[in-house]
Amino acid sequence: MSAHKHSHGCCADKVCNDKTCMELPTGKTCGHCVHERRCCTIFGHTPSDTYCDWFPRRFSEKPTRKEEGGNG
Repeated sequence: MSAHKHSHGCCADKVCNDKTCMELPTGKTCGHCVHERRCCTIFGHTPSDTYCDWFPRRFSEKPTRKEEGGNG
């Protein structure tokens, strides 16, 4: 039986390896991803999950929202 070799850097952020391919980047959860709603609906994920069911992983961080000035 021959060993199957994966391509490192196959995921959207290009930083995965065979061991980390389905894990989200350190400190990130599904709640940080632009695909959160879709994955929670299709795969039953929760916003606190730290792995991805897409192959290759498609994690793409949501843009940060600027906080508007307070009511002064």
